[in-house]
Amino acid sequence: MSAQEEIEELERQIANLRDRAVMELKVKLVEARNNVVDLESKIAELSGSADPVKPMAQRKPRVSITVKQIVEAIQGGATNYRTVADKLGCSSSSVAQKIKAGGKKAGIRSKGEKANFVLSVK
Repeated sequence: MSAQEEIEELERQIANLRDRAVMELKVKLVEARNNVVDLESKIAELSGSADPVKPMAQRKPRVSITVKQIVEAIQGGATNYRTVADKLGCSSSSVAQKIKAGGKKAGIRSKGEKANFVLSVK
């Protein structure tokens, strides 16, 4: 591996770590907002004031993934949509959609069905 390739790989890793850090902060922000809503509800109950505010729904923030990231995750040991999604910090349906859209060109193959489903790269 040349020095330039190593630099590019490290830059990709830094970008992935930065994206994950942003995601974690967004999740913490949602949790903090929910805590504020809970506290406001308790204050409203105790003071007898207006209706309490409903908490925000907790869901995974949207993460843009590429087929290249999926290929790297599979090469790193991920064998199905869920493990790829866990490695990339996104939903398994996002992984499935991306593979359906461009996985064949990238050499992603699948074997088996349902519980025995396994992804591999040519």
